[in-house]
Amino acid sequence: MSRRVLVIPILVALVVMAAWYAGFYRPETSNIKSLQAKQQVAAASLLAFETRYASLLQSKRHLPAERAALAKLQRAVPNGPELDNLVTTLYSAASDAGVTLGSIGSPEPANFGSGGSAATPGPAEVSLSISVTGTPGQLEDLVRVLNSEARLFVVDNFSVSLSSAGTGGPAGSGAKGQQTGTSLNLRAFYASSNVNTAAS
Repeated sequence: MSRRVLVIPILVALVVMAAWYAGFYRPETSNIKSLQAKQQVAAASLLAFETRYASLLQSKRHLPAERAALAKLQRAVPNGPELDNLVTTLYSAASDAGVTLGSIGSPEPANFGSGGSAATPGPAEVSLSISVTGTPGQLEDLVRVLNSEARLFVVDNFSVSLSSAGTGGPAGSGAKGQQTGTSLNLRAFYASSNVNTAAS
């Protein structure tokens, strides 16, 4: 009889423990594991966010220099021919160099009027031919001034014809002071897919 009395409390305790395990411990353990998994995901997301944030801070520090470089590029290769500014720049460069700018011309593009010119990569070109008058030293200054302009110019070639009138003195002593007529072929550039009109 006494053994039965002892067994009953043990059975009751086992039932209570089983109920506690099934109703509380096992679900709670599962919740803890789920929370741990979520914590790991959150930690990985936080690390990715911190990395991205550091990258953005680095980009922000470089932003002023990149904007300055972009502005310089846009001045060198504008978003259109800007022929009025182009002509003004050429006259200003001639004035700075001390030469007289006689004329500005542009040959007709090879594909002008074809109506089916395909877009080409890179900037479009404006080919120019200018005639100037000045001394050889002034002509050198003109090329230097063009090279220093914000807009990009490429001087392809030029031809020089010395005037017949010398400056006196031994032969060749007045070459630096002689007036020359010079024709320069150069190119300017702008951001466009193709050129469909002739510059004038």
